[in-house]
Amino acid sequence: MKKITYFLAPLFLLMFTFSGCNKIKYGDVTFWQMTGSGFGVTVVEIDGVSSNITSEYPDTPDCGASGCAVFNNLETGSYSYTASDGFDTWSGTVDISEGCLTMELY
Repeated sequence: MKKITYFLAPLFLLMFTFSGCNKIKYGDVTFWQMTGSGFGVTVVEIDGVSSNITSEYPDTPDCGASGCAVFNNLETGSYSYTASDGFDTWSGTVDISEGCLTMELY
């Protein structure tokens, strides 16, 4: 019985150590527009979820800033986005990695 315990204990330890290797990773993206850009309220959509840009910033805002279109907890990977203020439209791809990305629409 002791031989089995000595064999299984390291095996379970090894399995436990590597079980976290496939954890899903997440990141955030914040879309924003420059002060004086002349755009109205801009609706940004990623994966069927929309968020609005309602404020302009003179410089790159912090991630998650108020008035920006903020998307949190996206699985890492590439996403297509579309955006429109009713007159102008934008589309493209954003690559999400861990942490936060800010993306200016101009």
